[in-house]
Amino acid sequence: MYINVNDYKNLSCDSDMIQMAVIDAAKTGKSVLIPKINERTGEALWSISKTVFLEDESDIVLQNAYLRLADGAYCNAFANKNSRIEGKIEECDKQRNITIRGIGSATLDGGIHNGMYENNGISRKVAQEYDHHISENCMMYFRNVENLKIDNLHIKNHRYWGICMYTTSYSRVSNIRYSSISNVPNQDGVDICKGCHDIIVENITGCVGDNIVALLATEDSIYSKVVNNVEEGDIRNITIRNIMCYGVGGCALIRLLNHDGYKIYNVRIDNVIEVSPWSDTDASVAQNPDLVIETDSEGKIIPWRQLIPGEKGYRTEAAIIIGESYWYDKEKAKPGETFGISVSNVMTHARYALFINNTLMDSSFDNIRLFGNGFMAAYFGEGEVENLRFSNVTYDKEAKPLKDDEHIYIEWNNTKSDGFSCVYANGMNFKNVVFDKMYCGKYFDSVFGGHGSGEIVLKDSCKNEIKELSSMEGITVKEK
Repeated sequence: MYINVNDYKNLSCDSDMIQMAVIDAAKTGKSVLIPKINERTGEALWSISKTVFLEDESDIVLQNAYLRLADGAYCNAFANKNSRIEGKIEECDKQRNITIRGIGSATLDGGIHNGMYENNGISRKVAQEYDHHISENCMMYFRNVENLKIDNLHIKNHRYWGICMYTTSYSRVSNIRYSSISNVPNQDGVDICKGCHDIIVENITGCVGDNIVALLATEDSIYSKVVNNVEEGDIRNITIRNIMCYGVGGCALIRLLNHDGYKIYNVRIDNVIEVSPWSDTDASVAQNPDLVIETDSEGKIIPWRQLIPGEKGYRTEAAIIIGESYWYDKEKAKPGETFGISVSNVMTHARYALFINNTLMDSSFDNIRLFGNGFMAAYFGEGEVENLRFSNVTYDKEAKPLKDDEHIYIEWNNTKSDGFSCVYANGMNFKNVVFDKMYCGKYFDSVFGGHGSGEIVLKDSCKNEIKELSSMEGITVKEK
């Protein structure tokens, strides 16, 4: 049984119509139906000017409905009712059993951007004060929800993160198609933040302007204080699978980031395929609008130009990022705080297939394939890794890095590599790390390059026409 939002067409705006249907549905146990045609306006459009706040057991059905954020609005399309409680949400305020599902061509459109951006401390040349928190620009925002389900939606031109979750558990995000082409910074697809656990993200397609799926747990001020202690903020038991996407903002397909004592562990990533076009004339990596900020004569930020498929500069920075050397308040992630990560079946032409920083323990990587202008199979920044297994890491026969890949130095995230090596270390300490069945590209100078300490074991490798096994300094490579 449904409550049809059109039953409230006497109200003054579309958001109020949907909100009242949600409130009445909570009293009766019925689902809320948002049909294609809005009888209040006679159009196939629902204009969202205020956040629709969901109750416990809300079941929202978008039947070929097109929802668009109103021009100038500072709001989410959907959020749970208790999400705006300041500080930590207590157990008694936890909400349960919220579902948003599409039928047919259900779409959430960010419309024209409202000019509010994340002040991330890296690239914002103009500091602006807003009366709203940046989280209000997420298309959907949830805190402290148990059993959240989001299914079968098309999200386009979102103003910030598409789907954002904090302290949310036993939930699933599935069958989401993105069409966002980096017209503004920070267009992540799905963000799983502090305190989330037991979540499945699956069947994600399309294009975003930043990271497609991101796990984020730090004390950086951007990421909201939602827990009372570090232990409550760990991210664990996450499955990410069947991701066939690309990003045009020079970021990552999958990003894991934890600092300041927060842990990320027990994460399974499987079947990640980068589907973007590529060519020999690509720039080394697509420009990130988060790093190139233009302002008008009054100092206001000008929205970034849209990147068009096939345009030069279309390569992703990395397929999988685990750990980064920034975004922390007091301290970087330490050994034992990132572990139990399993990655399998990745196909990419990103600059880096795997980008690992700070720390990683007890993890495995299998069937990692680079094609086209994919460059480095694995990059290791400063830190310490232990008990890692890499198996079936392969380059397509004609996979060829770009000339600009030979010397890379990015000051703000301390990334540096020189030469054409399949695996590179920039100060990493290796303990019990094995590469098994590694088939290298013929356009490389060495299998291993860089510097650091410790030992790497290489088993059953095929170097093709590579000049040498290792040019590493301080790191021993043993062939078995």
